[in-house]
Amino acid sequence: MTDAALRIAREVKRQRRADGGRVHVGPLAGATGGRADHVPIEVPPGAYVLPADHVSSLGEGNTANGLEILEEMFGDDGEPLGGEGGEDSQGVPIMAADGEYVISPKRVAEIGGGDMDKGHKILDEWVIENRKKHIKTLGKLPGPATK
Repeated sequence: MTDAALRIAREVKRQRRADGGRVHVGPLAGATGGRADHVPIEVPPGAYVLPADHVSSLGEGNTANGLEILEEMFGDDGEPLGGEGGEDSQGVPIMAADGEYVISPKRVAEIGGGDMDKGHKILDEWVIENRKKHIKTLGKLPGPATK
């Protein structure tokens, strides 16, 4: 198992924080559906949540692989797990879904060249473009094998 996969596995054990723990950054892995939005968490102000379909498509239909790819891209930004201010930081409560990935505000700003709004816009465009590409890819796949 790679370091990123191990980090994801450890994070899964710590991520259920609806009763008021740390704010969440990183992968959301678990048993709920990717469009369910049944996971109450807090994220740092300015964080960006990549939707589960985006994560899965990055992993070629494998959500765990997509989460690992994203962890390699955006993980460990040098901030404490709870984001700026650490474990007692004030988070923004959201309802999330397993299979999503929360990008830290620090990484969002870096993506935008220091501009948080620009980072969000770039990430929005990435998700939209990736969905279009994924739809084209799925349309080219052969149907189920027949006897």
